[in-house]
Amino acid sequence: MKTTIIVLQIIVSILLIAIVLVQPSKTDGLSGLMGGTSDTFFAKNKSRTSEAVLSKATVVLAVIFGALAIAQNIVK
Repeated sequence: MKTTIIVLQIIVSILLIAIVLVQPSKTDGLSGLMGGTSDTFFAKNKSRTSEAVLSKATVVLAVIFGALAIAQNIVK
């Protein structure tokens, strides 16, 4: 049981790292400094973009990672 939890935690951690690295940065760079606005289709429909899917997947994997860490301490 302990080995299974450790293997699952390693898999979840690798997936979590990969998803975080794939996400685009949320900074505006210099366009935010000059008062540029982002009134694009993607700015208006953020919940339907791949960025939103990656964000939700990050939260789900982080919760799973935390639950596995707690389970690993309980199984000791």
